[in-house]
Amino acid sequence: MDLEAIENQRRYPLTLQLAPMIDIFVLIIVFLLKSTIVADVSIVFPREMHPPMSKSREGLETFPEVVVTETELIVGIIHENIGLTDIDRMSEDKVVDLKAKVEAYVKSKDEAVRSQATHVNLITFRGNNYKNVFTAVKFLRRIGFQSVAFIAEGEGS
Repeated sequence: MDLEAIENQRRYPLTLQLAPMIDIFVLIIVFLLKSTIVADVSIVFPREMHPPMSKSREGLETFPEVVVTETELIVGIIHENIGLTDIDRMSEDKVVDLKAKVEAYVKSKDEAVRSQATHVNLITFRGNNYKNVFTAVKFLRRIGFQSVAFIAEGEGS
């Protein structure tokens, strides 16, 4: 068999088709842009409250805010003001009621942010008693919040 006698059936060289590739990349970019959540991170401190100082450079997450004063825990997202002295002697029925409020709050959120709905930012002032902060965090975990981020001022603030 003479190899030079066999004519090559393919006369057109292989080329790269750019139009379909551009279409696919545009779809990927649109998908990524639509799935991105952009939020303004700002914490409004109650009047006369100065948070603790921090040397950490970590960024601030956009979670709901919980305020711990000297006498009460203010959980604005479920519209509850709870006295810190009342937490230890709170009835189980009241705890179950607060858990239900937290679950209703989580269910009211979009699916995109629902996984972060059980996280809260805890705001307190510099001179607050450690026991008050510990009691508040323990109680927040008890009623269904999964994580508590502590808000503090940076060195340059």
